[in-house]
Amino acid sequence: MVAISPYIKKLRAKIGTDVILMPGVAGVVINPEGHLLLHRRSDNGMWWLPGGALEPGEEPADAVVREVYEETGVKVIPERLSCILAGEDHFVVYPNGDQAAILSMTFLCRPIGGEPRIDGDESLEVRYFPIDALPPLAPRILHRIQVTLRNEPVTLFRFNDPLAQLEK
Repeated sequence: MVAISPYIKKLRAKIGTDVILMPGVAGVVINPEGHLLLHRRSDNGMWWLPGGALEPGEEPADAVVREVYEETGVKVIPERLSCILAGEDHFVVYPNGDQAAILSMTFLCRPIGGEPRIDGDESLEVRYFPIDALPPLAPRILHRIQVTLRNEPVTLFRFNDPLAQLEK
């Protein structure tokens, strides 16, 4: 089971597995060779962007720096916010039955130090992948990577997402 913060643990003790709104961050970390950092999650075995939930009072950019380092051992600088997404495809039920509606903020990040390594808890594997040779990814993860790599000067929200508009 993936680590749970003391804040969420305390909240869960009061509300059980009911849905909570959970602000989260993810880092699209691109190294100088143009490769993308991913980690294989210990809870579901899938390749994923490094990231996680904010702690009370934490700034989102600080949270992405912390989460990327905790899960991968790579130190980063967030360079820009690429998208903020929520909705049905960000509703999750964890293996223990806990439910969360994720508000996901994705940042383009530049690595500045550290070496990819597993954390012994949340990551089974950590490595950089060439963009044209990514492992299988959940559609919402691939979408966030594609949006970030477009390098547009605006932050993507569902209302200005051409891919979301095509789905309607």
